[in-house]
Amino acid sequence: MGNLGGYQTITTVIKSLGGPAKATIIVGSVVATGGYGVLRCAEAGVKKAVKASKAALAKRNVPCAVKDQVFEVASDGEDGSGLRLSAGDEYRVMECDGDAVQIEVLGDADNPYFVSAEFLRSVSGFPAEDADSANDQ
Repeated sequence: MGNLGGYQTITTVIKSLGGPAKATIIVGSVVATGGYGVLRCAEAGVKKAVKASKAALAKRNVPCAVKDQVFEVASDGEDGSGLRLSAGDEYRVMECDGDAVQIEVLGDADNPYFVSAEFLRSVSGFPAEDADSANDQ
């Protein structure tokens, strides 16, 4: 009777449920209800992921506060990538994203340049990160 233990248990359960037809309906509804629960949980997870993605995208697409502003270089400096700025040079900010800044050095034929905001702060009056963006990080 060792092999028949599981079979006997299943047969007893099916009989107690009212036979195979009723047992099939009951088991089917239990499986359907469980599946529905799994789908609802998955849906909630997807909605949360979409919401987080939208928030991250909105944060990334914050406009550059100094775009199109012209700054004058106060002291000589080199950014390490070959860009040399001398006192009196002027540059226009074209775009910025975090610490990366795209600039146009006025009167230079090799534009544009990509430099760090830290470098621009070291040679000119480029503003430090404002308090709002520092709090977001």
